[in-house]
Amino acid sequence: MACIPIIFGFPTKISQDAPEPGRMCPKCNNAAVVGATSRTWFELFWIPLIPFTKKRIWICSICSWQMKQGDGPDPQPPGAYGPAGGYPPPPPQQQYQYQPAYPPAYPPPPPNK
Repeated sequence: MACIPIIFGFPTKISQDAPEPGRMCPKCNNAAVVGATSRTWFELFWIPLIPFTKKRIWICSICSWQMKQGDGPDPQPPGAYGPAGGYPPPPPQQQYQYQPAYPPAYPPPPPNK
């Protein structure tokens, strides 16, 4: 009898939806999160045969962070929280005015001869 190996698997294929501007990633703080579709297939000898699951996800193209759409708050577009990724701008620096030096309370030393 001959032994014929059967190769199968359940890989997940991810395809980006319509091109859109990136959203802010909560992990790496880059504007690289896009909407995508994730689909798991049954493959036999590397040929996709039966689709099992399909879900819409958010995915970051830089750090590969993923979240199923609807499982929490959606990533926000850049500038939604203001400049610098949501941090408020620093307060303006105060201009300090220096007071003139006060004269000493004791008399100056006599000059050397």
